[in-house]
Amino acid sequence: MDTTMTDRSGILVLGEVFAGIISPHTHEMFTAGTTLAEALGQPLTLAMLGTGFEDAEPYLESLDESINVVWHEVLEEEPFPYMAWVDIAAQLVTDGNWRVVVAPGTGIGVDWTPRLAARTGLPLASWSTGVEVIDGQVAVTRDVLGGRAETTVTCNADATFIIAMEPGMIAPSNIGSAEALTLADVFAEFSVDASATSVDTSVNRPPLKEAERVVSGGRGLVDAEGVKKLEALADALNAAVGASGAAVLQEILPHEMQVGSSGVVIRPKLYLAVGLSGSPQHTYGMKDAQYIVAINQDEGAPIFQMADFGVVGDLHKILPALVEELKS
Repeated sequence: MDTTMTDRSGILVLGEVFAGIISPHTHEMFTAGTTLAEALGQPLTLAMLGTGFEDAEPYLESLDESINVVWHEVLEEEPFPYMAWVDIAAQLVTDGNWRVVVAPGTGIGVDWTPRLAARTGLPLASWSTGVEVIDGQVAVTRDVLGGRAETTVTCNADATFIIAMEPGMIAPSNIGSAEALTLADVFAEFSVDASATSVDTSVNRPPLKEAERVVSGGRGLVDAEGVKKLEALADALNAAVGASGAAVLQEILPHEMQVGSSGVVIRPKLYLAVGLSGSPQHTYGMKDAQYIVAINQDEGAPIFQMADFGVVGDLHKILPALVEELKS
């Protein structure tokens, strides 16, 4: 790889649009991109990748004219749906001579961003938690040792640097008139009519493989009382109930509910990971969810590294409060 090319300039942010909705993580990447553009005195290009642009485009009309916005539809095809993301992103990267490319570290992004780096032959800093410019060099803070420590890496000005941001680490910014989504916004979008909501655990729920909303529990549920709280939340969201491998092994939830490499692979719009750590075996089955929300009392749980939203706390207190809020 030749990293000695000169005159590299411009910041490229690879945003995500799902069915017309700008992902929460894109607002965070936009913060990182604008920070770098201002510090380096370089132009910013915001590339919006995904589908449903007719709904998203009006929000960006009020963006500063200095920001170049491009739209690229991503048409996924089985059996390798994310190759379409790689194809488009690689073309954007190679067409320019960028100083920095800010890429997503979401469940979808962690699949295709390393492929992008491999195809373009460019250095990649994944699981990035922060960015700044020090003495003209881009410095990236990264989690190491499962989040128990941090390290800083830099890249020379004459090499394009790909940075994959870890969700939830940087304050989101509004993109034009598109306000950064909050956890409340996500629940409001996917909640159901309270008048039709039942918390009776005998209620029929959507099949796990077909559900748009899935609430999965792990060993943090502890016992049957925890399961009842999980099911109450599932019913409030008209969601299917899933389980981690640990919950199945401890007989807290049945095997037919298991999500992961030893269970089912799903791609819901909303996935709530409750009281589960996020082992690779489990995340293999749900990493493609559009929105991932994690609830865990261990702030160092790996699941937070791929969640769009994380809530640190006791699920046995949080779930009942969340059910009441959804009802209201």
